[in-house]
Amino acid sequence: MDNKQFTLKKEATDSDSNCSTIKINDYYLSFNTNLNYTHAQDTDFSLYLLGNLFDYNDTKASNQDLLNILIEQTNKEDFFKVLDGYYGEYVIIYVRNNEFILLNDCCAQKEVYYTDTYSMVGSQIQLLSIEADFQKEHPYYSSNLFKKKKLHVGTSTSHPNIKHLAPNHYIDILHKKTIRFFPRKKIAPQSTHSVAQKAAKMLKGYITAIANRHEIVLPVTGGFDSRVLFLSSLHINCTYFVSQHQDMNNGHYDIKIAQKLTRIFDKHLHIIKDSNQNTETLNTNRIDNPRATSFPKLVNNKVLINGNISEIARNYFNYIHPVTAKKLTLLNGYSDNSYVIKNYKEWLLKNKETFKKYGYHTLDMFYWEEKMGNWTAKAKTEAHAMSIELMSPFNSRELLSLLLSTKRKDRDKFTSILYKKIIENLVDTHEEINSIPTNPDFERKRALFLKKLRLFKLFDAARLQLRILKRKI
Repeated sequence: MDNKQFTLKKEATDSDSNCSTIKINDYYLSFNTNLNYTHAQDTDFSLYLLGNLFDYNDTKASNQDLLNILIEQTNKEDFFKVLDGYYGEYVIIYVRNNEFILLNDCCAQKEVYYTDTYSMVGSQIQLLSIEADFQKEHPYYSSNLFKKKKLHVGTSTSHPNIKHLAPNHYIDILHKKTIRFFPRKKIAPQSTHSVAQKAAKMLKGYITAIANRHEIVLPVTGGFDSRVLFLSSLHINCTYFVSQHQDMNNGHYDIKIAQKLTRIFDKHLHIIKDSNQNTETLNTNRIDNPRATSFPKLVNNKVLINGNISEIARNYFNYIHPVTAKKLTLLNGYSDNSYVIKNYKEWLLKNKETFKKYGYHTLDMFYWEEKMGNWTAKAKTEAHAMSIELMSPFNSRELLSLLLSTKRKDRDKFTSILYKKIIENLVDTHEEINSIPTNPDFERKRALFLKKLRLFKLFDAARLQLRILKRKI
């Protein structure tokens, strides 16, 4: 079994020197020994953790400490409520009386696959496919589009009998079904000021908790996500770097902005050229449908912190209305592929009213569950296969719900009032920091100009409609 992978099956996996096996009811949990394992037991309640949990309040708490708190919860609802406040990439198995469920982290960064009979669960398709019945795969999974992206759509996979667990769902192993468990209550609108205060505290706490267990490395770029994480890390020991790719000269805005930010706080900045990257093309014996990937050599044996998942709270799909499956397909870069449209239409039919009922915007939740649950999760899996520990501190339901409780107009990806206020709560030099632009490329400059004229929404809607019309020609 490869690095940090696992299976849960009715039959024990063949013994392997790099694998441990634990019996849970009638199942066998087998996992690579590089994957952190923690167990907590009460009279009629068992919890099994694969991966890590971090608490922004108690930053010195261990996985065992936090699992011990979770097992004190008297019912599943309280368990979810406490778990929402933790950051981490993990799988948890919950066994209590007649309940036997398996769930993963907020944005499903610790990938989980399961057979349609619910008899086997694992971290990769290939760990299950040998024993799963095989029907003919859908043509999409042999298309040039899939070969280019190498990403699943929704919960479907290249194996028709194996599904991909979506964020905010758990697997009910005994009753053979998947169940949505979030959102559970209506989101309460909050002021940008109060949200920024708490978000700053949470991010600083999560990064402190990670740094209490690991040496950390953090990229500094021209983006909002990177800036907020950089400022959240100033109080701890951290290595900072910016990647300089072959098409970037010394005056590239990512380089110049990283230099300005680190200079203000007297932090050393490593400028990493492509020649100083660990580049590896993973083979299919290690993970399913691997992509070429690379990481700076200075992250070896450290934890790489990145800003992924933050995009959920920054309106990456803007203000499209009405939301349709075809528009989602175009927004997510899949042209007008009929298979993708069909999957997104099913997702909308199943979830749109639920999001409306609880006050979550469909576009935000689509980015959360489809974009982050597939695209970013795949990047985490690839990193782990290269023995790179990659962590995204925004991966917390409490934090994301908090950020999404503000008005959408205050959290645009180009002009985020919310993120500027988070910065104000992180450093006294916020005026100087906010005077440094974020990603000052043409797209941002155009968006800012159109916003001043109050034409951005009209322009964005027209641009998407033009793309739809072009597909019909």
